[in-house]
Amino acid sequence: MKLSNKMILGALWLVHYLCPPAGSIEETYAHAKKHNERQVFKLPRNKRGISYQDLQIHTEIGSYHCLRMKKEGKMPNKAILYIGGGGGVYNYYQSQLVLARGLLKRVDAEIYYPFYPPSTQHPIKEAYRMIFETYKAMINAYSHEKTGVIGLSFGATAAMTIISWNNFYQENLPMPALTIGLSPGHVPANRSERESLEAYRGIDPYITVDLVETYGQINRGGQDLEPWLIHTGHGDFRNAGKIRLYFGEKESLTYAAPIYRRSLEKAGADYKIHIEPGMPHCYGIGRLNKASRRTYDEYVGLINDL
Repeated sequence: MKLSNKMILGALWLVHYLCPPAGSIEETYAHAKKHNERQVFKLPRNKRGISYQDLQIHTEIGSYHCLRMKKEGKMPNKAILYIGGGGGVYNYYQSQLVLARGLLKRVDAEIYYPFYPPSTQHPIKEAYRMIFETYKAMINAYSHEKTGVIGLSFGATAAMTIISWNNFYQENLPMPALTIGLSPGHVPANRSERESLEAYRGIDPYITVDLVETYGQINRGGQDLEPWLIHTGHGDFRNAGKIRLYFGEKESLTYAAPIYRRSLEKAGADYKIHIEPGMPHCYGIGRLNKASRRTYDEYVGLINDL
């Protein structure tokens, strides 16, 4: 393993030991709920060449914020839906906003950044509904041929679920020309998948094997949801544009790569799945080392080619 890869993994293991994840489902839920209650949406001031607009996204249950971000004085002809992560359980949107800003500097596009409800507020179906409604608002302003979706961790799961939602509920919307997923999640649906996930025990310092199942239980919210809303790798990915999924070899969610692959092949999708040797969860969020720069620059190029 390259030295820079080892340094990144070492830093994550240090954080793991200093701030270990909560144990049981009940402890994780309580910790996440307390964290989420402290999160307050703030509309950033227009500065550093970026202008912001608060777009209200409505569902049958509630109204939610979505930031529209673009370079001041620019009128881009393409848009990107940028979905942050947190397992669907934690609200990290304000802190991850810096990643969306970083991408905006490198692409000629407007970015839509949804503040979706975590599953401590509603079962995860509401988050998926809000994100789908955000995509719907985006293609009301831009041609779907000039739109892309990029998601981090749970955000990558949600990016893929936009496609499944459109097919399952027969929304008949044109899908984005490009979907980029950095470490999309999937909760095991059967014994064989649990055994595949178990093989990653002790490998991932960030999303542990136990945490995958824990998040799945919290996301259900005690409801009997459609299986593809939890076991998302078994979604219906027909009628999509290009799909590019990136995993790190040293993350537990890589167990889901072959599950997504089978579903994508069944759908006849235009897809590629890349597993980067020696790298952790969501390694491609920025240009951290040679491996992450290569992935980051690759999907930035795909966006700019829309």
